[in-house]
Amino acid sequence: MKYLIGLALILSSSLILAQNAPTEDHSLAITAIERRGGLPQFLAEREGSLFSFAHLGDTLLENKILRLKIHIPRGLRSVDFEKYVREQLSLAGYSIDLFLDIQIVYFDYNSALIRNDASAQLDKLALLMITYPFATVEAIVHTDSRGSHEYNRKLAGRRGASIEEYLKEAGVDTRKLSIRISGEEELVNDCLDKINCDELLHQLNRRAEFFFNPIVK
Repeated sequence: MKYLIGLALILSSSLILAQNAPTEDHSLAITAIERRGGLPQFLAEREGSLFSFAHLGDTLLENKILRLKIHIPRGLRSVDFEKYVREQLSLAGYSIDLFLDIQIVYFDYNSALIRNDASAQLDKLALLMITYPFATVEAIVHTDSRGSHEYNRKLAGRRGASIEEYLKEAGVDTRKLSIRISGEEELVNDCLDKINCDELLHQLNRRAEFFFNPIVK
């Protein structure tokens, strides 16, 4: 009888310990930052730490600390990132509690004004920068090929200044922001100067891309 009572107490204590034991959290916050002509940059946040996924080849992203590998199919559209990455992380035993998709910012012809669709992306970037104030961000600003090389560099500079001012008004410490002026030097298509292109093709070149560097303090 004493043996049964003792066994019951041990089992009861074990059950209480199991209920109170900390369970490993397998939820992640994921940010995908769209990059034209290449894989998006992926960031994973867990327990206050931010990790960047390294690119291995054209279609594989790896995070050694989290022991994660994600294969990204060629040509995967940014609108499909969340669904695809959720499925991949679920297979690896992780879940996503927040997915932030920061897309490329586009500008109108000969304009440095922040459009409504661009402000939605800059709001998400501002949230990321405020959440991780120790990280640095590089904005690469482009134009289409129309106009002189010098004029397009000045136009890209005005666009960069508009981005910086928008983020500053959103509460971002812009000392962590650097602006790289590309102008017409990195077109995404063959719409070179004096080549007759559709306006939609020119639009693809009038853009700003972002690279987030999660440097630990």
